[in-house]
Amino acid sequence: MSVIRPPVRPNRVEPVLLERLRDRFPDVRFGTVRNRGNPPRECVLVAVPGRKATPVSQQARLRISVWVRRDDGTGDIDAAQNLAADIELYLTGLYPPRPVVTIDHESGPIRMSDENGCLMAYLTLLLTVETNQA
Repeated sequence: MSVIRPPVRPNRVEPVLLERLRDRFPDVRFGTVRNRGNPPRECVLVAVPGRKATPVSQQARLRISVWVRRDDGTGDIDAAQNLAADIELYLTGLYPPRPVVTIDHESGPIRMSDENGCLMAYLTLLLTVETNQA
């Protein structure tokens, strides 16, 4: 006997998390795409859906990239890593907002440089997210 599982699709979590992050860190420019105006403090979130966790939930990796720029335009890696750690602490300390079920640390914040050579911090959180039945 085979089990029929209905097709599902993950809920978008970025809008829910961005709203809370913008309230908590008003001096940081949050989005899902880089701002080419190079704001002094910027954070980009991208949730990448993964495998199913349960019949009604799915894992997603939340990639978080953080830039803190000095007045001369160079990246301040210490400040970026501190901001990334503060963002992670805030997100993992939240009672997860729907559609997020759980938020856990996966990796980072690590030092990286962007395509312009500006130093940045990068971390990944592992989420479990509710799914919609298709």
